[in-house]
Amino acid sequence: MAPGASELGACVHRNVALLSSGIFVALVLALAGFGDVWSLPVYALSFWHYYLYWLAYYFGAVPLAAFKRQAMFWKGMSLIALGCVYLTVTPQVLSLALVALGFLLNASAAKALGADRTYYGHELADLPRLRITAFPYCWIAHPMLVGNMLAFAGTLLNAEFRQQWWPLALGHVFLNVGLLLMELYVTPQRRNTQRADGGPPDALGPNVPWGAVRGVGALGAVLGAGMTAWSPWHGQAATGAVVGAAVAAHAYVLWCCYAGPSVAPASHHDLQGTLSHEQ
Repeated sequence: MAPGASELGACVHRNVALLSSGIFVALVLALAGFGDVWSLPVYALSFWHYYLYWLAYYFGAVPLAAFKRQAMFWKGMSLIALGCVYLTVTPQVLSLALVALGFLLNASAAKALGADRTYYGHELADLPRLRITAFPYCWIAHPMLVGNMLAFAGTLLNAEFRQQWWPLALGHVFLNVGLLLMELYVTPQRRNTQRADGGPPDALGPNVPWGAVRGVGALGAVLGAGMTAWSPWHGQAATGAVVGAAVAAHAYVLWCCYAGPSVAPASHHDLQGTLSHEQ
């Protein structure tokens, strides 16, 4: 293999999760434009960061810097999707105030924690435990997740938004509750990010089994086509099949990248009173 091709292959390997994310976003937007179904990208792009948080927290086999890039990408997509629908309805003062308060609480907590601790620096990079006492942690426990729940619940106070997009808002609220329960009660499997397969140290995981990706994508296509019968996109089985294949394949690629090779399990750690990570 030529040196240039070898370097390109290594670059793709290191960034396969991010590349998969970019391809997924482009495909969903193209399908939405082709079928003039703009609710599709709103739902399809809104919830991936929760999946990444769980993968990173539980497996602990992803370099912190790589996880931060991917998590910020998907959280940005989610906020853009929300803004595109929430900011187009008739404004409601109380709703806007609650949304602003929630996201301000989230941002203040992120500033107090710092980016590394916000994105599971203790679990992924063995940063020392640290009790945060700065605002807003001196007022409330878990202010980032509480702020998120407050903001997304606040969107539901707008009757016009609630009528059209209540599943989107409730999905965010429930998934933030899930993150809180995860951080309180789930013990990470491991923290060791040493690559057992000898791959680049900044790669997210082992080589992705592309044959298995195709199989998972085919199964997703069948499920996606079938689910259109009970969705707002009734009668668009072809679109459902493409979206189903893309969702399943992308989820599996991320799983492969984030789960990584088996390593020694992490020791149990007590999270009581520790406010070192939130989203």
